[in-house]
Amino acid sequence: MRSANYFLAAALVMGGSGTAMAQATPPPTPAPAIAPANDVGLVRSHWMTAGFVGSNFGAADEALADNHRRINFGGQLGYLWKGVVGGEFLADFALSSLANGATPDNSHLNSYMANAIGALPLGAKGQFQPYVSGGYGAIQMRANVVTAAVNPLSSPTTSSDNQITGGANVGGGIMAYAGKLGFRGEVRYYRAGTNNNVNGTLSDQGIQTLLSGIDYWRGNVGFAFQW
Repeated sequence: MRSANYFLAAALVMGGSGTAMAQATPPPTPAPAIAPANDVGLVRSHWMTAGFVGSNFGAADEALADNHRRINFGGQLGYLWKGVVGGEFLADFALSSLANGATPDNSHLNSYMANAIGALPLGAKGQFQPYVSGGYGAIQMRANVVTAAVNPLSSPTTSSDNQITGGANVGGGIMAYAGKLGFRGEVRYYRAGTNNNVNGTLSDQGIQTLLSGIDYWRGNVGFAFQW
């Protein structure tokens, strides 16, 4: 009987010790959840600038008669708030081949645009930035215009003319960076406003007529810098 009491007491002691140990042992820590892959880059406000070269193509207006591609060059300065939305200024300059009507020579077709821009920063550091932009500004044509002489025996005269009108543009492309230095490539469409009230000298009127409603595309690539 005394042996049975010893066994019962030992069982109670062991049971109590097991319960205390179970209460003192903390529950296992659950494994941390794996975060989903994040392909959207860092969003920060920054300035950007670019210099580029390219060419005109796809002119619908007969003023760009032979539609030969002409080299253009230009630059861009912009700002992106949180890397997503902002504004930019574009200026580009190009040679264009004009029709034989008033025979403009050494013609230049330039544009100056203030745009809204939206970008989507992709990659771990936002280094890939596809974007779209569009806005309004001015389109300028400069050319030497040959005018017929009043006296048939006299030689034609040539005068330099410079006309500018309102215009719009829309385009898109991609910027890609390795740190602050990068690449920018885009395609952009331009259209000048229609002028129904040409005025000035004969050469003024000729350039205004050519410039009125002109539309064309430009594609370009170049270096970019952000800070």
